[in-house]
Amino acid sequence: MNDGTTDYKSHHAVDSLAFGHCDFSYRNLGRPSKIQVKQLTDSFEVTVDDKRCFWSDKIRLPSGYYFGVSAASADTPDSFEIYKFVTSSAPGVTRELPRHDSPPQQPPPPASNPGGQVNDQGFQASSNGQFAVQFTDLQNRLQALSQSLDSIVREVQQLSTKSEARHQDLSHKVTSNDQLSTMNQRIQAIENTLQSYQGQFSSIHGVLKDSHSTLNEGLTQQMTHIISTKSPKIGTFVVVIIVFQLLLAGIYVMYKRRRANGPKKYL
Repeated sequence: MNDGTTDYKSHHAVDSLAFGHCDFSYRNLGRPSKIQVKQLTDSFEVTVDDKRCFWSDKIRLPSGYYFGVSAASADTPDSFEIYKFVTSSAPGVTRELPRHDSPPQQPPPPASNPGGQVNDQGFQASSNGQFAVQFTDLQNRLQALSQSLDSIVREVQQLSTKSEARHQDLSHKVTSNDQLSTMNQRIQAIENTLQSYQGQFSSIHGVLKDSHSTLNEGLTQQMTHIISTKSPKIGTFVVVIIVFQLLLAGIYVMYKRRRANGPKKYL
C-alpha cells in the first residue's frame, strides 16, 4: 500500500513495506502465472495459480486508489512481463459509489395515501443505486468476455493460417502419380536383374566351394609328405651324439698320457 509519499525505487528495503507475502517458484514453468487479489466484505486474499498466498480479515483496500505492479530481482537478472490485467466485482459484493458533496436538503413531508401505502423514496433510491452497480458490473463482464472472444478469434485465425501453409508445404512435397509409376517400374527392373544374376551367383558359389575343398585336401597331403620325408631321423641323431662323446673321451685319454709322460720337476 502506498499513498504516493513512498518512493519504491529509492527505498533501501522494499520487502519491509509489505504487509503480506509468500514464496513462489516462478522460473522455468513454461506458462504465465496468474495472481488474483480478492477484496471481500470481511476479508482480503491473494492467490497465485489458484493457491492461497496469504489471507487476512484486518485489511481493507480504500477506494479511490490505483493498482500498480512492480518487480525487482536479486543477483540473477529476470524479465517480468504482464500479459493481462483484469478487474471485476465478486458476486454479492457492491462497490462504493463516489461521494458528491451536496447541500443539505429538507426531508419532504410525508404524503398520506388514502389506501394506507407510503411512497418510500429512500428505498427506491437505494434500489436504483444497486441496479446501477449491477449494470456496471455486468457491462464490465461483457467487455471482458468480448475481449476474450476477440483473442480466441485471433488465435483461431493464426492456427488456420498455419494449417493452410502446412497443407501447401505437404502438397508440394508429395510426389505425383507419374513419378510413383516411374519409380515402381525402376524397382521392378532391378528385381528382374537380380533374379537373372541369381543363377550365376549360385554357380560361382559352387565353383568356389569345390576349389576350397580341393585345396584343403591337396594342402593336407602335401604337408604330410613334406613332414615325413624332410624331417631328420632319430637314429642319425643318436649316432652323432655317440661319436661326439667317443671323440671327447679319446682327447681326454691322450691328454692324460702326455701329462704322465712329460718331465717332472722335484724340489
